Amino acid sequence: MVFFLTAGCAVVHHNIPAGNVNIAPPAIQKIPLKVAVVVPDPNYVMTKNTGITETVPAGQLINELSRRVFPYVFREAEITSNSSYPRGIDAAVVLTLQDFRFTAEQVALGFGLKFNAEVSLKAVLNDEKGSPLWEHVTTSSRTSRSVVSPIIPMEQLKGESFTEALAEAFKELALEMERSREVRAYAASKSALDEAPPVRLARAPVPPQPAAPARIEAGNLPPLRFETHAVVIGVDYNGRQDIPPLLYASQDARKVYDVLTDPRYGGVPKENAILLLNEQATRNGIVAALRKMKSWDGYTYLYYSGHGAPKMTGERLTDGYLVPADAVITDPDVMEDTSIKISYLQELIDSSKAKGVLVALDACFSGGGKSVVPKGGRPLVGMLVSPEMMAPKGSGSLIVTSSAMNQQSWEDEAELKGGIFTHYLLEGLKGVASGGVWVKANEVAQYITQNVPQAARRLKGQEQNPQIRGKADFVVARNWEKAKVMDEEIARTTLKHAFEKGRISSEQLGKALDELRTPSRTKTLGAFLEGKIDERTFGDLY
Repeated sequence: MVFFLTAGCAVVHHNIPAGNVNIAPPAIQKIPLKVAVVVPDPNYVMTKNTGITETVPAGQLINELSRRVFPYVFREAEITSNSSYPRGIDAAVVLTLQDFRFTAEQVALGFGLKFNAEVSLKAVLNDEKGSPLWEHVTTSSRTSRSVVSPIIPMEQLKGESFTEALAEAFKELALEMERSREVRAYAASKSALDEAPPVRLARAPVPPQPAAPARIEAGNLPPLRFETHAVVIGVDYNGRQDIPPLLYASQDARKVYDVLTDPRYGGVPKENAILLLNEQATRNGIVAALRKMKSWDGYTYLYYSGHGAPKMTGERLTDGYLVPADAVITDPDVMEDTSIKISYLQELIDSSKAKGVLVALDACFSGGGKSVVPKGGRPLVGMLVSPEMMAPKGSGSLIVTSSAMNQQSWEDEAELKGGIFTHYLLEGLKGVASGGVWVKANEVAQYITQNVPQAARRLKGQEQNPQIRGKADFVVARNWEKAKVMDEEIARTTLKHAFEKGRISSEQLGKALDELRTPSRTKTLGAFLEGKIDERTFGDLY
């Protein structure tokens, strides 16, 4: 038990820190409104005195949770701390932390505590003029972990329970907004105004302009997936005399990083992604990045492109290595000390808190191709492969390697200009692996295993058969190009923009909106919504 000795007017003050913000997107149907979410200043702290003065980081956490939740609740959500509303919004959500309190419970003799936090969060939905339409107060509570060590400060336990309780309040508010008849009725009235038949005017003349490639406007991009994290590593070994250089490893890694952090595909926030290329990909740098995987409890993606190496004990493969940029390969023992063991990577995956882990290794362990052997070491031969070298425990983890253990992993200079394995990984992440908008881990893995062997035989005349270990059906990416066609709300917005710019007539707009209500799209409309033709071309052809 912890005792506080006070004398005279001494006051005990607990500054409660923010805990880790872990919240999955609410599984609700988006409300078709463009809203401003008015939050406190990020530096605002709320103070309460109940014998102990306690302050909580209300502004910081409300800002963070608003960014993670409200883009999934409304068609568009702009987070602001200003009391004056931005122009062009349909409504504003004003958030206020009304109250909080902590209760402690002793769970063991001596120092053994856990804390329960209860929070009350108020949300008011105002129309664009500031008149209230709907309000709701949600009260949620959560309990911290139990600890029996004075090393863990009680402020930290309070911070954990407060953060989790506030996150739960946000999720409950989102559900209440979706269920609210007032909110839905107001959204329907705004949609009706948006969809009212336009005034029948001839298309305004537009001065000639050079044709520009169709692009996605930033305001129409989907929200980021804050529950995702990524570690991406690529090493070419340029400048090393003792390790064969690779042509495309770092370039492939950059491409994977770009796709994973692209809002249209992976949606991983860049602050949640680590990219290590060439001289940055030292053993210490890689280990520091991999260790972070243990604390991520959302979804984790790991990609490595570089050399692998087999660890042989006698005639048998007992482990493997990922070879950092600064690895020393003068003999097997030194290499073991300066490389990353596959068994170490396996331990990190098995001990991870993540809901799902996808690992893609574009390396081989055969002693040829994307593989090296330390001086005095022995290359791997076919019948000595141990398939258990990479076998994640339980469900939710999937490891995809670029080839079988006794095969090489090939780069292609003539056509693909990159690793064959990574080429099909990128295609899969961009949506080719799925028939729908969302792409799952097992779909990407199957797409790779179906296409790489044929490409390796055609391009290199060699066998390369990627291997899959584990099972996982969680979402890893989305096909935004397909979403733009399949999502009626996005399509309506795109068409309205084209009409407002004078690129299509009112008759064409009405015809296209009618077509959106049918289960199929004409080729011309589909090409426009996918961004394959620009607004002017669509207006000429439709």
